[in-house]
Amino acid sequence: MSKSLQAFTEKIVEKRYELAERITQEQNKRYPELVSLADKLKEFRIDLVQLYGEALSMDEEERNVRLMEWGEETGTACAMLGTTLDSMLHEVSHYRVAIGEVIRDEAEKSNLSLQEFYEVISRFDAIMNLVVYSFSLPFVRYHDEQMKKSQLALLELSVPVVPVAQGVAVLPLVGNIDTHRAKLLMEEALKRSADLRLHHFILDLSGVPVIDTIVAQQIFQIINALRLLGVDAKISGIRPEIAQTVVSLGINFGRTDTFANLHQALASIGFTYKQQDLK
Repeated sequence: MSKSLQAFTEKIVEKRYELAERITQEQNKRYPELVSLADKLKEFRIDLVQLYGEALSMDEEERNVRLMEWGEETGTACAMLGTTLDSMLHEVSHYRVAIGEVIRDEAEKSNLSLQEFYEVISRFDAIMNLVVYSFSLPFVRYHDEQMKKSQLALLELSVPVVPVAQGVAVLPLVGNIDTHRAKLLMEEALKRSADLRLHHFILDLSGVPVIDTIVAQQIFQIINALRLLGVDAKISGIRPEIAQTVVSLGINFGRTDTFANLHQALASIGFTYKQQDLK
């Protein structure tokens, strides 16, 4: 059987350019957005057709190692090119048909028995399954990492520490505060306080729609951490409806000074506005 497998390997490798071109044309018809990437993707397809052929005559251990290495490299590369998992997985059927025809024709020439032909096809199917698995894992992982980076970038934009005077900065919060954002708020508040050598730090909550016990606890943690750095932290933007909620929940801001608006908070530390600053 090993001689037969080697014959299949040689024939598939010999036809790798022809099969890769065929698959490229079929994919470009279904996914016009891939046309601009055709040359680069064709290189990947040539390599994959060759790998399919070579894998047929490899032992299981070598085959698994080679395919996982290929999947890690190519799955990541295709994701970085901006392809979609849908378009890439759709190629599987093209390889199945194109390489399957080569296997069929070679089996007829070699007068393989039905049992031998079945063994070759079963081996080919196992290789295809591993190709899909090894390719999809790094592809999806790359997109997950990019999504996390995008989410982190958006979160960072939602934590704008604004210096308003020497030693004074304001953090205007807008939107809900969840655990992930609270962690980023803590990190950014401490980092910026140290970088700017702040003496006063004002958390403006006028854009926070809801303050419950969890949000209050997260705010307390930020304030306590700032105090450890020697920074005087204050809270502004306590709207009437928020004040009612805070009282009804029994939340006590303790030693933290609170103010109805940012102007009052700044005035409490001796920061005054010129008329044009208020326009």
